[in-house]
Amino acid sequence: MIACTIEKLLAYAKHHLSLEEIDEIYVRNKLMQKLKVSHPYKGKINEEEIKNMLVPDLLIQELRDYLEKTNLVASEEINLFITELMGAITPMPSAVINKFNSFKDKQDAFNYLYDLQIKNNYIQKTAVDKNLLWVANFKDKYLEISINLSKPEKKNTDVAKLLQKSNQDEEKYPQCLLCKENLGFAGHLNHPARENLRFIPISLDNTPWYLQYSPYVYYDQHCIVIDAEHKNMTMGKDKFKKLLDFVDIFPCYFIGSNSELPIVGGSILNHEHFQGGKHLLPITKAQNELEFCYEKYDKCTLSYLNFFNSTFKIESNDKNQILLLMTEIYEKWYSYNDLEAEIVAYDNEGQHNTVTPIVRKVGNTYIAYLVLRNNRTSEKHPEGIFHSHREFHNIKSEGIGLIESAGLYILPARLKRQLSEIEKILCGEHNKLDEFIKENTDFEIHRQFINELIQRYGTNNTAEFAHEMVISGVNEICAKILENSAVFKHTPEGTKQLLAFVNYLKN
Repeated sequence: MIACTIEKLLAYAKHHLSLEEIDEIYVRNKLMQKLKVSHPYKGKINEEEIKNMLVPDLLIQELRDYLEKTNLVASEEINLFITELMGAITPMPSAVINKFNSFKDKQDAFNYLYDLQIKNNYIQKTAVDKNLLWVANFKDKYLEISINLSKPEKKNTDVAKLLQKSNQDEEKYPQCLLCKENLGFAGHLNHPARENLRFIPISLDNTPWYLQYSPYVYYDQHCIVIDAEHKNMTMGKDKFKKLLDFVDIFPCYFIGSNSELPIVGGSILNHEHFQGGKHLLPITKAQNELEFCYEKYDKCTLSYLNFFNSTFKIESNDKNQILLLMTEIYEKWYSYNDLEAEIVAYDNEGQHNTVTPIVRKVGNTYIAYLVLRNNRTSEKHPEGIFHSHREFHNIKSEGIGLIESAGLYILPARLKRQLSEIEKILCGEHNKLDEFIKENTDFEIHRQFINELIQRYGTNNTAEFAHEMVISGVNEICAKILENSAVFKHTPEGTKQLLAFVNYLKN
């Protein structure tokens, strides 16, 4: 009975979403109007059960069951309508902002906002918890690897096209998924509903930004910090200043930015934004491989990390000096060429050198990571010289953005099913590989990977061993992909090329 579900939603909102008693009648009438109910439910509901709910899944399923049985909305619009209802029981944006700002401890404020976005189903925690996540340990460093079951797989060419269209879509509303106009937006079949989104306005370098959480949740309290203005991503001193400002305000979070160029940037390049959160990514645990003395910046320590890619680490208690050193490294790298290393800063295809910056603050110490990037392509590597090479595209072909550069892989959902079938092959099922691939054409991209596993381990393995070996194979490929992205390889020749850049930097 949908009238009963309305009362359950109201009780849920009182227990979990701070619905005030004075607003209960108003919200009840709104829900009754939307669901075409003429009289409220007079019976009792199980308040204790609702009070103990960690997520609203059971109530959402009741709504879904009702909507599927009626013609109240078209079947393809059910998700949009449910989001509208969850938005109706969520506090108004101003109330959320006031509550967030009332906390003296910033982490308590974040905990409040994050929990709110779980409780109102903006973050669909049950679905997120189904993502696969494991740690890949190597000799002296590690990666975190996730198969994300909700994030769509994007082609780098589509990302580049989106960037080119940025200034052509002025009539589109909202202009992109990150624009502030998404707040309360009803959505449509080509744009998700956002009635249950809530964000917090902040000021970075005296410019308006806002903070919200990612519905995909790559890691604990995965936030997005977004420029209030819709404009293409950039790189340089102004951006570094904003990153440092952010950790002054919220020292409990790290913050970083994708690069502004296709291939080495993220999936959205047409709206300036950062990503951050509570989680410490693998790059932050990496040890120093080399340390440099730079007298010009005597209040900074500069090192080069023993990590899979090419990353400088800077530490300082002096905000201005670390800002200047970050900027100098970036600007020197921006114009740097080394033909033997296939590094060309600029050619007729455009700019190629940039960085992926990440910033933390521990006590009074600022810690900045600058990952050197280059997005050149070649005949041998048309998708990118310093990108996942083609033999590894069965695992990941998308751009290696901020999160992967920092050591956390977000792999496509298709791999959950595909890797499971590959494990069966190692156990003796599908013993006629050519026939299997002919019938399951999406496994063609895995042919080389499967053959290598068979050569190593045969096809008479236990399920447990097959699973371990497939995961080990994925781990090796992820490490190699990040090594592909390194502009200076961790080899004697790569170290020589790195030191040449350091000499150029100091001159």
